This record gives sequence, C-alpha cells and structure tokens, in this order.
Amino acid sequence: MVNLMVIESKHVALYVPALNRGGAERVAALLASGFFKAGWRVTLLVDYSASENLALVDPGVPIRVLGSSHGRSVLSLVRFLRSQKPDVVLAIGGAANVKFSLARLFAGGRSRVVLSYHGRSDVGRGRLGHLSYSLAPWLARRADAIVCVSDGLLDHLRDDWNAPPDKLTRIYNPVSVENAIPASASDLLQRPPIVLSVGRLNPEKGYAALIEALPYLHPDAKLMIFGEGPDRENLMAHAKRLGVADRLALPGYQDNPWPCYTQARCFVLTSRKEAFGNVVVEALASGLPVVSTRSGGPDEILDHGRFGPLVENDDIDALAHAINSVLSNPGDPEPRIARAREFDATTAIGSYLALFNKILTRQ
Repeated sequence: MVNLMVIESKHVALYVPALNRGGAERVAALLASGFFKAGWRVTLLVDYSASENLALVDPGVPIRVLGSSHGRSVLSLVRFLRSQKPDVVLAIGGAANVKFSLARLFAGGRSRVVLSYHGRSDVGRGRLGHLSYSLAPWLARRADAIVCVSDGLLDHLRDDWNAPPDKLTRIYNPVSVENAIPASASDLLQRPPIVLSVGRLNPEKGYAALIEALPYLHPDAKLMIFGEGPDRENLMAHAKRLGVADRLALPGYQDNPWPCYTQARCFVLTSRKEAFGNVVVEALASGLPVVSTRSGGPDEILDHGRFGPLVENDDIDALAHAINSVLSNPGDPEPRIARAREFDATTAIGSYLALFNKILTRQ
C-alpha cells in the first residue's frame, strides 16, 4: 500500500472540463475525494456544471465553475492561479492540459504542474485533445510531471510524440472496486448466458464486431451493451441485417454501473484502442470472466491474457470462440476479484500523492 503522506496544509487543484459521462471525469471525481480524505485542501475546477459523476465528489470538496467557452475558462484559471496560488495543479485530459498550460503561462507563480493523458491521439480527440499531443514536448517542458494511465499510453506519448521520458510516469486509473457486487462461481453458472459490454456507443468501441460475433454464439446467448452515443441506430440496424436484433439490448447509460454487472455471465470489450479500460477492472471486480481485444490498456489489466483471453481486432471467429468458452466455463471469480483490487482508488490516490510530494520537495 502506498503511504498517503501529507506535506502539511498543501493545496491541490484539479482541473477537468466537466463531471459528465466518461472515464476521465469519473477519475477526476474519485481523485478529488481521495485527496480530500487524505488531508489535503482540494479545489475542483470545471468549465461547466454536469451531474453524472457529481455524486462521487466528497461534499467537502468545493467545485468552482470557470466558464463554458475556452477563452473564459482560461481567463478564470489565470485569476484562480493568481489569487489562490495552489501548491499543485493536476490537469486531467488533453484539452485541460492545453488550457491549463496557457493559463499557467499568463498567470506566473510557483504552482507545481502535473498534466495527465487519458486517451491515445488516434481515438476520439477533439481539436484541443489532438493539440495536446502535437504540443507534448512544449507542454512537458512547462510541467513538473506528466501522468499516463497505462504503460502503452506512456510509450505512445514518448515514441510517437517525442515527450521527454524524464517527465513521464505511469499511474493506473482509480476504480471504486469496493462498490462492486462480486459473484461466486455458482452465481455465474446460474445466470442466463448474457454477454455484457459497457461503454459509449461509438465506432471506436468496436461494437459492430461484437454484434457480428453474436450469430456464432450459443443460441440462447444475448448481448447487452450499457451506454449511450451516436452509434445507437447504426448498431441496431446492423443487428437487424444479421438477424440478431432480438438478441441485442441497449438499455442506455447508467450513473451507477455496478448493478449492470450482476446481470451477465461474462464481459467483453471490443475497443480498437483503449488507453486503460475502467470497465475491465469493474468487470473483474464483479467476478465476471473477461474477453478483450488487444487494444492497449486492457492487455495490461488482464496481464496479457493471464486474467482473461485476448483476441485480435476484427477476428470474429476468435472472438466468438473465446466468448463461448467463458460462457460455458466462467471459472473461479476469486483470482479476477483479487486482480481488480490492484487497481483500487486508494492505490492510485497514494501514487498521485507520492508524486506530488516528490515534486514539492524537489529543489
């Protein structure tokens, strides 16, 4: 366990565009609460109000709304830095990295700067998100440290975008595994053969391939995908063309994901690229067998196949075979549950605080 040591009365500010749906946003809420509970003074900075992950923020953490336009939020960040002078600021995500670095340039002062990357440059980044990769060497020179949420993402930033290795560190995302509802081996065998996935409904998640595997699964198997997004109609149309629409359910987004995992016998992730994969940890913590594409972060979480089979993208036969195998024999949940505990929130929070302490004591 990492020591949650405190340098007396230090102030950390976390900046994330909003607490809306998304893994990085959930991470921001968990970290803010964790730092506060560890004894740090915490301010959470957001561009605009959103409620999806608000319940994860400790009531003792003040939330400051900066303004929804880029210009307004940067100016508000400048004013905050000049007036509050936090000891450390953690920016969460590519857009936040760029905007905070600009604000820090204008504000001056002595706040320590930690930037963080939560996704690859080739997956779903907006303009500022893409810019954060193009500017990675410049951003790194003005930061005390840059956190990447997986070894693969760190390699991507270093090798493909020339970020200086001495500024890079890997800290896996915190996941609130203590809230899981773990299944026993007998529970899994008694459940209907429901294949579960959780994530935003967009092409990057590879759900079309998962639907293509459905005709090759056990005839009683059904697919349930919790999430919302622009690809909903396309996925339903794809299922209809394949004659499996009656075996596909899209129940929508759930603020509390844990009950979703209690409905399934196995979990599948089919992302083409995934920087980490919070949902993989959630599935393991729930005791579910996990099948995943080789997409980056999930490979590390599953220890390169030790805790669940990995298949290549677009290999529908291999995907269907792996799913059928775990549906027939879900195996022992205990090793999976133990693996998930390695990614608990306390471990990640301790790693961040150790990093803050290191840079605050650096001469």
